[in-house]
Amino acid sequence: MPINVFPWPPVGAVGAEWTLDAPTARLRSMLTGRDQMQASQRRRRVATVQVSALAAGRMGAGYCEMLKQLLDGGIHAVRLQSSPINWWLDELERRGGAYNSSILAWRAGSGPDPLAWQTAGGQPLTFYVGTVITGGAPTSAGLWGYLPISGAPGNTLVARPGDFIRIHDLGDASSWEVARIVRPARTNGNGNVTLKLDRVPTISGGRVNLAGQDEAVFRVDGGLPRAVQPVSGDWAYTWNFREVFADEVGGFTERPGTWT
Repeated sequence: MPINVFPWPPVGAVGAEWTLDAPTARLRSMLTGRDQMQASQRRRRVATVQVSALAAGRMGAGYCEMLKQLLDGGIHAVRLQSSPINWWLDELERRGGAYNSSILAWRAGSGPDPLAWQTAGGQPLTFYVGTVITGGAPTSAGLWGYLPISGAPGNTLVARPGDFIRIHDLGDASSWEVARIVRPARTNGNGNVTLKLDRVPTISGGRVNLAGQDEAVFRVDGGLPRAVQPVSGDWAYTWNFREVFADEVGGFTERPGTWT
């Protein structure tokens, strides 16, 4: 039976970690003494989020307690996006429109229905907010993937090692993939640079968000967090998560409207 997957609530995070756990086993030959390392389990993302009880309008504690109730002792899961590599010094600036773009949805009045005139010559006509950075055809060399991009700010360091990028398929807004930067990327005067990535993207000619985020589904690792409220001042909930895969739990049932 599928488990429920809830979105992460709109709380104030005061600390975060997003990293990879790749368990290995060491084998030694009795005949040759040769030492060999190999993967012993599936690679998984692990994450930690520290939530301020009083941030975001003093709603952090309440959201955490409701999330604990929804997870039902840890049976169910949450969908998380990665924490930035350098939040304080870099990411507050990079989340702006100079490095990311998003689709602008036109709607009639305050209603939920999109306007029907968004076509040109029978093809969908899409408007974007922010700087549209375009990826070229990806290539590979050895372990690495390479993706040329254009349209970024010129003569600028646009990505650092460990940053995530998100590549969107222009023909299908619901299709995207994530890759990770291996080396610093600085554009030329025209805003072009080739990104060195940890994998070879499959989307060619897509829209690239340089301030992207990784994403996965997690169960709580260990017990659900408890936090003692002091007589004054803030307090925090520390959530520890470990990635879970759909084939391990009979599938996922997403619950996107939980906090609205």
